[in-house]
Amino acid sequence: MRNRWVWFGSVVSLLLPIMAEAQSDRPPIEIGGLLRTGFRAEPNNSTLFNKPTGFDIFDARLSVEGKIGIIFDYFTQVEYDPGTESFKLLDAIAAIPVTREVKLSFGLFRPAFGLEALKDKGDLTFLERAQATQAIGPGRQVGVAASVEAADGRLFFGTGLFNGNGQRFGNDGDNYMFSARGQFNSIGAISFYDDFVIQVGSSIAYSSDSSAELGLGIVTGGPRTAREFTTAFSGSRLLWGTDLKASYRDFSITGEYLRAKYNLDSGLGATIPEKADAYGGYVEMGYRAHGAVEGVVRYDSFEPAIGDRRDFLLFGFNIYPAFYTKFGLQYGVAVNSSQNAPTIADGQFLFIVQVDF
Repeated sequence: MRNRWVWFGSVVSLLLPIMAEAQSDRPPIEIGGLLRTGFRAEPNNSTLFNKPTGFDIFDARLSVEGKIGIIFDYFTQVEYDPGTESFKLLDAIAAIPVTREVKLSFGLFRPAFGLEALKDKGDLTFLERAQATQAIGPGRQVGVAASVEAADGRLFFGTGLFNGNGQRFGNDGDNYMFSARGQFNSIGAISFYDDFVIQVGSSIAYSSDSSAELGLGIVTGGPRTAREFTTAFSGSRLLWGTDLKASYRDFSITGEYLRAKYNLDSGLGATIPEKADAYGGYVEMGYRAHGAVEGVVRYDSFEPAIGDRRDFLLFGFNIYPAFYTKFGLQYGVAVNSSQNAPTIADGQFLFIVQVDF
């Protein structure tokens, strides 16, 4: 019964903007979607993550966006979970464009923190985000944010105040999360580059928590204790990161480093110190020929708050046959005998078919 109500509420959240548009002469709404499906070959010792070898639906999402009058923009997105056969609300944003450069946003969305964390999932090079992004990035939150774009898109600054306990709409003991990000791009928001382009960014967030769910993989359990990869947390968190991206024609290199400092009241275990750190990042190099064929390699490293360090090499090959479509191959190799991560395993092979519109 609970899943039916979740499904009903998610569908209604999509239909209400459609109904509002139908009763007015406003510009038409935009409907979007993301479907990523394919085949995964998992090594035997990674099936503890409930990802057996076989065909799979990686992501199935539907979104609606548009305008209401001249004041509000809105964006709503839901995701279908094949495991529970229900819909989950991912984003519900009402935005007010104060000026051409300044925008206020309210609702459920990702805070301005990190580089890869802010990418749409359909724009990711690999199937999943890097380990540090999944573990340290604050993820979707309920709150309010302001963003500023200046100098023809070359400068960006965003900041926000959020409940700090994820996608739950209640607050954990009147505690809040603050986040901010600044970014500079040498030529601005242009899709195709013929010149050398460099982009630098930095992010920071602070949260005081009484019952917050930390990111995926912040705690590494033993070889058969996948349940310990996420945990409730009580205490305070200081998160920060820096990133750099450079590209010249078909070549690109991207690097990002994230770090989290935890002052714990409780939540990570019974025999741990009051303070714990987690840190990691990735370096990725890629080449895309004529915008249609892409080869990429990534070194992904993460030191969890508790547990052993995890290092992987990821190799990817992507083909873009037409607009909105992608075929991808991905293979993972553990470095230094690292144990498997929540979404990466030694010897993991993925074939991905993607439609993103």
